[in-house]
Amino acid sequence: MSEPAHEHAHDHDSGEGLLSVEDARERVLSRIEPLAPIALPLYEAHGCVLAEDVVADRDVPAFASSAMDGFAVRSGEVASARPGEPVQLRIVGRALIGQRPETTVGGGEAVRIATGAPIPAGADTIVPIENTEVSGELVRVFAASSEGKHIRPSGEDAREGQTLLRAGRRIGAPEMGLLATAGVSHPYVHPRPRVVVLSTGDELVPPSQTPDYGQVRDSNAYLLFGALREVGAVPMLAGIVRDDVETFRGAVFNHLVQADAFVSSGGVSVGERDVVKAAFSGRGDVEFFRVAMQPGMPQGFGHVEGKPYFGLPGNPVSVFVSFEVFIRPAVLKMMGRHQRFRPEVTARLTDDVTGPQGKMQFARVLVKQDGDGYTATPTGGRGSNLILTVSRANGLAIVPPGVETMSAGSEVRVWLFRSTDG
Repeated sequence: MSEPAHEHAHDHDSGEGLLSVEDARERVLSRIEPLAPIALPLYEAHGCVLAEDVVADRDVPAFASSAMDGFAVRSGEVASARPGEPVQLRIVGRALIGQRPETTVGGGEAVRIATGAPIPAGADTIVPIENTEVSGELVRVFAASSEGKHIRPSGEDAREGQTLLRAGRRIGAPEMGLLATAGVSHPYVHPRPRVVVLSTGDELVPPSQTPDYGQVRDSNAYLLFGALREVGAVPMLAGIVRDDVETFRGAVFNHLVQADAFVSSGGVSVGERDVVKAAFSGRGDVEFFRVAMQPGMPQGFGHVEGKPYFGLPGNPVSVFVSFEVFIRPAVLKMMGRHQRFRPEVTARLTDDVTGPQGKMQFARVLVKQDGDGYTATPTGGRGSNLILTVSRANGLAIVPPGVETMSAGSEVRVWLFRSTDG
């Protein structure tokens, strides 16, 4: 005699038998490795992480130069110069940017110099042009200038052999300039992961198409595209894949050459049409598990031919939250980044937030800063299909397992996924 169906019913608010969010994320991250370093052209390396130290191949700057337009002179010879008692020197040449000075500076001599030009031998100071008056081949100096004044010494920024940047440093705009200064045209970096995005479901149509009854536009692919682009990856849209096991398996294996990782949405829950689960059954090491979180309970993760594969639920809010919890830190680890998690603030709830008691809930909230700190206002219901609630939000408030309702006025941890200033 079969058992009553209700004895197998699952309480969707219960966390019994489910992986904790922390354990699930550790299970994923422990199996992710940084991508093998490659030498990239400097203009393509922005945002990447250095895989080796960068050492100065020469002093920076490599030569002493003038910080002013004026005259290169000997400081001792102009020490007595005053507005009413100028010192007169003979102009013996010029020092131009990008060229060796035409001559040296001897006793009673001056060399006209441009900002950034090398200091001629014999000179130890610069007299700004506004403190001089030129008459033919002579210059009158109306103010003293001490030794070293207005001179940028060689090695002022860095010395030859000095470590300029350590491995693990992310390349931003200042680092781009420093690498160029150091002559590093092809830095050795962890590259941006190329991530293939697939959407599964017979009900899906492209955004350009008007859905028939029962159909929905594919929003997940574009949500993931944007999230991957923001984190620094290179997303590649592989399109909509119908609910057919062989078609889906073929779509994945056809992209193996150009992919560093895969993300699919849909087909990982317990329904009989879940093609992702069926496609990898007995092939690869993709596992499917349930996490004590709302939204985003069903998850898939593993490797296909050695490349990370993330299988996400089908609802758009579940996709967004799953990306934040699992994929974003994994992609950052692939890029060699050490800081992998969103900034977190403590905020005061303006309204009650209710969630499943046995799971960690990620509530969409709008965080604002006031004189007393931060406030967090829920942007709508907890349904995993309500994508507008994410668009209105800038943070995910974390309601821990065991708490069914967090009351207005209570403090809550919030992951910020964009700034609070709009």
